[in-house]
Amino acid sequence: MQRQRLRTALVVVACFSLQGGNREFWEAKDSASWTSEEKQSLLVQSPWAKEGFARLEVDKKGSKPQGGRNVAIPDPNGGNTPGRARSVQIGGEVPPVPSNDPGPKVQFRVLARWEAAKPVRLAGGPEIPEVAGQFYVIRLRGLPLMPPPKVKPGQTAPNPNEGMLEAIKQGSFLERKDKPAIRCAHLFTGSGDQVNEVLLFFPRGGDDAITLADKLVTLESRFAAFHVSIKFPLKEMVFQGELSL
Repeated sequence: MQRQRLRTALVVVACFSLQGGNREFWEAKDSASWTSEEKQSLLVQSPWAKEGFARLEVDKKGSKPQGGRNVAIPDPNGGNTPGRARSVQIGGEVPPVPSNDPGPKVQFRVLARWEAAKPVRLAGGPEIPEVAGQFYVIRLRGLPLMPPPKVKPGQTAPNPNEGMLEAIKQGSFLERKDKPAIRCAHLFTGSGDQVNEVLLFFPRGGDDAITLADKLVTLESRFAAFHVSIKFPLKEMVFQGELSL
């Protein structure tokens, strides 16, 4: 009888140990004991930080979608556009006929992170404006934005991304099933090494507040000919027993 009880107790302990081993570190450990590696992983690959792509969309004829403002777009191929014919000198070797294959899709890897979420703040996320408490704040990093041109001392460089940034602001939404989309209200830009990232501010609170009952929130952003779509399952974004956005 005692052996049976001991065996049952050992099985129960093993089950609890197994469950504890499957818990993420932000659930199993106090934030003060998070390691540098754990903090970094939370900032770049976690329920609050997910990767996606800014994909260049084309129609069936291979042309970019119409509409919107004309904006400058960096060339990820370094100027070697697949399928584009080049000129040759008289008497020179005739190049092969350009292929109709457009080649690999043009896309930029981006990171979307909920900057105002408590675990992101505890992991050492960059400072955000004080008004962030009134908004859901998402950082988009890796966007197809261009650095400002070099200018002489005393001169002000024009912003080559002005049209693109306005398009990002106007075309960014948080979407949920059967509920109105929450549109971006403000956009902050990066500078220096952060020139390819933006902070998107979506109004928080009221009847349209995001809750666990929504189950899934999708960041949708369309700008110029690009489209970003990144899904966030809300049940995974619970921290210390509460939805943390």
